[in-house]
Amino acid sequence: MAEDLPPNSMDIDVLRSLRDSPRAGVLELSRTPGMARGTVRARLDRWERSGALVRFGPEPDGGAAGFPVQAFVTPEIAQEGAR
Repeated sequence: MAEDLPPNSMDIDVLRSLRDSPRAGVLELSRTPGMARGTVRARLDRWERSGALVRFGPEPDGGAAGFPVQAFVTPEIAQEGAR
């Protein structure tokens, strides 16, 4: 995990809480494992800096939202004979 420290049971509790409630604030996340708010904030900051935590917030399901097809397009423009 972050900074080459193996996750402990409190890390796992915080990550589970974050997974289950991605919009939860630090205070709410600290209630589940019974940790101090500052401790949870420090762990979140450390995980974010290390790249272990890449984003916060809900991840919508496109199909459930009425968008059954998802596409990624990479356009490439070839300008031949441009003057």
